[in-house]
Formats: sequence, structure tokens, C-alpha cells
Amino acid sequence: MLDKELPMIFRKRLPQPPPGVEKESCCDNSACCEAENTLVRFYGDRSIARERCLQVCAQAKRIEEADLTAEMKVFKALADLTRLKILKLLSGGELCIGELMLALKRPQSSVSHNLSLLEDAGLVKERKEGKWCRYRISDDAVTDMLNLAGRLKRK
Repeated sequence: MLDKELPMIFRKRLPQPPPGVEKESCCDNSACCEAENTLVRFYGDRSIARERCLQVCAQAKRIEEADLTAEMKVFKALADLTRLKILKLLSGGELCIGELMLALKRPQSSVSHNLSLLEDAGLVKERKEGKWCRYRISDDAVTDMLNLAGRLKRK
């Protein structure tokens, strides 16, 4: 797409910070300055591009790597058919590994491995009962997430 074909946005101003709060400068970060120059071509106005660039850079600074790592574990755990089946089975209540093996037609080692990944991601909790370990969904939010995923795929 050529520059002259890019959409121009006029008179769109972001809320100004309250008096006394200084805006940070974009000049100390060369990547941000480069991004600002690109945004100037999109918006056609350097002041709007600077405001948008500062807003995006401030938002990017608020993202914590540790939070992303934890969220990544959850999504990786959910990205497997067997683990999704385990969660669906556990949404009906507590089950032991033997019951999960029967339902999934998988060996004990496979079920244990998948349960440990789900547990590591915080999606499943284990409860010892004598020699047996019973597993359950750790939080209602996990069930809500599964229901939401089911609703999203239908849209």
C-alpha cells in the first residue's frame, strides 16, 4: 500500500494528562522515534502520532514478563486435545487417574504427564485420599474459560 493510499485520521486527540504531570519524551528511545515516524505517515499529523506512540509505549512498559510467562503456561496447557478432554471430564467432578485412563483410553503415564502440565499451569488441583490421588478443576474461572472458548468457536 502506498503512502498516499493510507487512511488519514484528523481531529482525533487523546485525553491530555492532568496539569503538573509531565509527558515522557519519545526522543530517548530510537525504536519509539522510528515508530512515531511510521505513525506520522498513517495519521498525517506529527502531534497525533507522538501522542499515540507515547500511549502505546507506556502501555508496553506496563506489561510484565512474569505475567506473560504464567499466561503462556495456561495457553500451552490448553493447546492439547488430551488436556482439553481431561478438563472437560473434570468439569463433572473429581476423578482419579484410573477413571481418566478409562475415559481417555490412554496409558497411565500419558494421563499423569498431562495432569502434571495442567497442575503446573494452575488449572487442576490434586487431593490425596489414602493411596489415591483425586484431581479437580482448580477454580471456577477454568470452567468459565472452557465455556467461553466453546461460545467463541460458534461465532
